[in-house]
Amino acid sequence: MTHPHHHLPATAGRTPQESHGTNGRRRPVTRAEAALARRFVDRTETVPLINRALDARRRSPAGRPRTVTVQALLTGMTLASWRSSGRVVLSDVADLLAHRLPAPVRTRLALPAWPDTADGFEAAYLAVRRTFHAVESVMDPSPLPKHRLARTEAAALEAAADRAALDERRALLVQVTNRIVEASLAPARTLIEEYWDGSVAVDATPVRTFSAGRHPTSEHTATDPDAAWYVRDGDHRDPADTVGRKRAKARRALFGYEATLVVSGDTTPAHDLPPHLRLPALALAFTVHKPGHDPAGNALAALEDLNRRGYRPGWLAADRAYSSAQPDTFHLPVHDLGYRPIWDYRRDQLGIQATHAGALLVDGTWYCPHIPAPLITATADLLHKRIDRTTWRHRVDARPAYRLRPKAAPDQRGARRLLCPAAGTHPTAACPVKPRSLGRDPRLVPIDPAPTPGGHPEVCVRESLTFHRDTGIRHWQELDHARTDWVRLYFHLRNRVEHFNQYAKDHEALERSRTRRIRGQAAQSLLLAFQLAHANHRKLATWLDTLQTSTQPARRRPTNRHTPNNPANWTPRRQTDNP
Repeated sequence: MTHPHHHLPATAGRTPQESHGTNGRRRPVTRAEAALARRFVDRTETVPLINRALDARRRSPAGRPRTVTVQALLTGMTLASWRSSGRVVLSDVADLLAHRLPAPVRTRLALPAWPDTADGFEAAYLAVRRTFHAVESVMDPSPLPKHRLARTEAAALEAAADRAALDERRALLVQVTNRIVEASLAPARTLIEEYWDGSVAVDATPVRTFSAGRHPTSEHTATDPDAAWYVRDGDHRDPADTVGRKRAKARRALFGYEATLVVSGDTTPAHDLPPHLRLPALALAFTVHKPGHDPAGNALAALEDLNRRGYRPGWLAADRAYSSAQPDTFHLPVHDLGYRPIWDYRRDQLGIQATHAGALLVDGTWYCPHIPAPLITATADLLHKRIDRTTWRHRVDARPAYRLRPKAAPDQRGARRLLCPAAGTHPTAACPVKPRSLGRDPRLVPIDPAPTPGGHPEVCVRESLTFHRDTGIRHWQELDHARTDWVRLYFHLRNRVEHFNQYAKDHEALERSRTRRIRGQAAQSLLLAFQLAHANHRKLATWLDTLQTSTQPARRRPTNRHTPNNPANWTPRRQTDNP
């Protein structure tokens, strides 16, 4: 069994002061530590990608060689992140490369011999900065220079930008940064696939930038023009996007970016698997973007990268920011990747969401057209305080009798064949339109379809009906909304991503701006990748220490988890921040 923490030096997770020693003297990098860092960089397989992009942009094939190569830069960044709890500061990288590496390692990385003086450090620091900015510039999906601009100038640059070229840079950025995250998972990849069923949760978390934000009405941008205001209210967008419209007072605001994270889930019931065998919440993929801008598109980019790396799909839990997206840009691609979504809905999305051949899509599930009206509006009635919780629970639990049942597994095009509730050998309802369902079981729910001039709808006349992959795809989900299975899976997966967000904020200072002092979306993404990789290292090391090996029995890891709530007792809350 290979443990990821065996690929980390003993200093991983220490503070910068501890890394320098108790008396402030430099603590040199050992050959073993340098070898671990080199293997980590090799696992990312990012150096060839970046070098090809740099060569394509180079004006002269016989240009001046870089003082610090991409390999050396990433090795220094890896060592710096291990010694500072994931935090990467270029001055630390320069000090590591110039004065703390063993001579054979410096020779292998083609580093010059900088004198151990202020001038020598300055030369090393400038060389590191030049390489870093060259690397992030070929992955920068923004056309804006990283300094304060007049808003008119910024708008002109955005309008004149080559969108195809920017899309290529964005694709490279997603690929490089997620390969760094993947390198933190690679030593335990076999165990991850053994203990994980492919379920994930998607959510966005704010990350500050070191640049101070400007007022939305200012004539100039901030010194980091790619960033924007994150508003903890509604869709998190910059207030500048809502000028002229009434908006509720923000509960929280910060200037920076959003990181959309895909975090591993665990859908095994609590009584089926011991706690020490449960895979911890791990960051599998991520993207960085302006707050509230195209959340579905950024989540899809992370999921597609996860798919390219060979991870199997499972359940996918996401909040209303994603379920409200357009089907062509999120729901259909997610379905094609093989994920099984678990959605929640806004108040204005509850009730009848779509129809097909007479069948009604109610709160994400297809039902018989004769389902009673009180069952259709049960959750909406509760949120509007027209019924109490007990009545709501009875009505929700009465819905399955009217549910259309799957006749077979979806075909290769994603089309599903569903049975009328009164059809088949095991009907759940008795309907006079299907005489075979009558008199079979007195416990079957009776359906009394009202006569209509046009006759019965197609779903009533036929035994089963085909629902194509795009039929009601925006709201459809396999699990019945608000019932026990849905509550257990949805909130368990959502809690996993919230847990990881808080864990990384507490240990790697994910949200703090001082951990990433370089401006720009590409630079922020690159630095954030090392922080997420470090968080994965820490969580995997803790988990793997509890597993059984040839020399130690399985151990229960310490936990402060509270007793989980009973899913049957869950009640939807009134949504005050959405319509």
